[in-house]
Amino acid sequence: MVTRSNAQQVGEERLREATGRSRAEWYAVLDEAGAQAWDHTRIARWLGGEHDVDGWWAQSVTVGYEQSRGMRAPGQRSDGTWEAGATKTLYTTPQALWPHLADDELRRDWLDVDWQMLGVTEPRSVRMTADDGSRITLLVDELAPGRDGRAKVRLSVQHLRLPDGDAVGETKKFWRDSLAALAAVVHA
Repeated sequence: MVTRSNAQQVGEERLREATGRSRAEWYAVLDEAGAQAWDHTRIARWLGGEHDVDGWWAQSVTVGYEQSRGMRAPGQRSDGTWEAGATKTLYTTPQALWPHLADDELRRDWLDVDWQMLGVTEPRSVRMTADDGSRITLLVDELAPGRDGRAKVRLSVQHLRLPDGDAVGETKKFWRDSLAALAAVVHA
């Protein structure tokens, strides 16, 4: 699985609408300012401070710029580590889902690993560390009921500190498969 670049994720029209400039125009401004020698934080702060770019859009322009100039690859964080994510909509309530996330035995039924629990915020998030030192956060968002009136939640996975780009694809597959197994358990 190939990780999509910032340019593939954020449309040119949306970028121009939100910031007043195209990608090429922003990158030319950043090149002229010497941003290729700056770190991520400095670029984003400069965009916000000098050009009044909203924080979210400053981050997006910065990531796109870094990717376009070979300063980072798609999926790579500014600290050089890699991340993968996945989401799944589940037809259940946060309260019914929660035990499958927080209870070690119930979690093992669908996740099939025994990772160290770092913390929980019931019924919103679970934080774990994997055997390789990577970090995982499971986030629960309650959604509006579907047309059929059934309760829905979105479970998002953020898997950080992966060792390299090769781990991203296999980690995404692991989470897609694991979330499908969880769906089979909670929808049963």
